[in-house]
Amino acid sequence: MKPSSVLVALLFASASALRLPSLPSRPSFKRTAGIKPLRASGLYDPANVPNAEECDIAQPTNCGEPDGPFAGITRTLNELQEKGFGAAALLGATAVSLSLANGPSSAWWVGLWESPLGPAIGGHALSARAWVNEGLMGVFFFLVGLEIKEELRHGALTSVKKAALPAIAALGGMVTPMAVYAAAQGFLPVAARSLSGLAVPMATDIAFAMAIFGLFRSKMPASSSAFLLTLATVDDFGAIFVLATCFAANVSLGFLGLASALTAALGWIGCGPRKCNDARVFTAGGVGIWWSLLRAGVSAEVAGVLAALCVSTTAEGPPGAIEDPLAERMIRRLAPLSTFGIMPVFALANTGIPLMGVMKGVSGPGAGAAAGIAAGLVLGKPLGIFGFTWLATKLNIADMPTGMGNNHLSIVSMLGAIGFTMCLLLTEVAIPAPIQALPKLSVLVASTAACVAAAAWMSKLPDLKQRRAQPGDLYG
Repeated sequence: MKPSSVLVALLFASASALRLPSLPSRPSFKRTAGIKPLRASGLYDPANVPNAEECDIAQPTNCGEPDGPFAGITRTLNELQEKGFGAAALLGATAVSLSLANGPSSAWWVGLWESPLGPAIGGHALSARAWVNEGLMGVFFFLVGLEIKEELRHGALTSVKKAALPAIAALGGMVTPMAVYAAAQGFLPVAARSLSGLAVPMATDIAFAMAIFGLFRSKMPASSSAFLLTLATVDDFGAIFVLATCFAANVSLGFLGLASALTAALGWIGCGPRKCNDARVFTAGGVGIWWSLLRAGVSAEVAGVLAALCVSTTAEGPPGAIEDPLAERMIRRLAPLSTFGIMPVFALANTGIPLMGVMKGVSGPGAGAAAGIAAGLVLGKPLGIFGFTWLATKLNIADMPTGMGNNHLSIVSMLGAIGFTMCLLLTEVAIPAPIQALPKLSVLVASTAACVAAAAWMSKLPDLKQRRAQPGDLYG
């Protein structure tokens, strides 16, 4: 059997192991009246609003009822996302890309993503893969940026006390994988050692991890959802910082200054006295920042985060939509686009790995990077998240969220090892193109292993009858 057939079968088996549930009918959801005034007063606590759950990218149905001509489709896709079908779409796209890259159409498929497409920008034409990684991923990062902004203003990052434990967990989940990566190089032949992928295993795929968690939400305490989402948000913020600062090349200070000026202007428009509520303004501003960063030599997808941080979380939608803040409206509209559109396309563009060619490079630096990435994700991530969290609670720096025990923390730590799209993106910019194939394969295998392990672990837990957060829960 061909290696590609084995890996594709593994991916499909992983999807089957998730046991995606059927989608039940559900009543129309509308956010509880009175949340916004409580938020404005600074007294908002979800434990005091029994029927309300926080709006976030993992639960877009909590962001209000969709409107517009595509409301029905948006509602259905958001519900499908919360049931874990986004993970299945991502795995399916990966299996398709691997199959095409190792079949009779291999040369066409690989060449398709490397071919120049569209107008030249800054003197060079972007390939189809670059448009996906630098362009479409900007929309995904915009969504991540909205989540960061929501957490900073209304979630678990509003105070040092709330942010302490998930931030410490995220720190452990970033530094420990890199330490394990570096340590792994010492066990390899000199010719195979490589530090080029040192930053790759630091990242967590927030969308994929939350999708797997969502399949077993009834088996985990409510506080663990917010804990995982917050640590993954901080983790992604760290990865975005690395993308923006460590992999910039031939930086143009003029265009970097233009991007800064556009960001400042957009921030004043969005968060100034008038608090702009027009999504088109942020779209235009984001495109301007994206173009400036691309010309400046900085990872242009970071423009999505910068534009999102300029959106006010209290800016309302059209007149009459008093419970429809712009940030939440954009989350519920963009979440299905990202989950069922951008992420699968990213997988198609970046996981077309010719496996026969990979086998020829098992003794070179690509092998060292691959071994370090696998060890960093499968060992370093869970050890870092669990170890730093456990130590912080033992030193009384922070308290474990209500309802969470070491068993739940271990599962969250394993979910943090799902690197997938974020690790693939870091692989693209950190590791030289000729040796990327084996490290990419390592990301896929390690992430799949973490996904299956976490899913199997959660499937053994009993259902929790009472999942509502209790008063005093730091993340409730």
